[in-house]
Amino acid sequence: MVDKKELKELLIGIVNDKTLTIDSIQDDTNLIGENGLFFDSIDVLELVVQIEKRYGIKIKDNDIIQEKFKTFSTFYNFITGNEKK
Repeated sequence: MVDKKELKELLIGIVNDKTLTIDSIQDDTNLIGENGLFFDSIDVLELVVQIEKRYGIKIKDNDIIQEKFKTFSTFYNFITGNEKK
């Protein structure tokens, strides 16, 4: 089972923002977009690679731009719903 704290730590490592903490990432925190954690396509690509490696989940291009990556909560639900059992 994917742990929320572990997933948040992964996000923080990729974003590389010293002010970002586990507590500052809430369920409704936007991940992609102007007001999100990721507004750099390189960061998003790194996130996808890390998720695929760590959790064995294949993420398609259209998954990234859909609602699945909108907030931390929708992203977490997508990951837990698709992780290998």
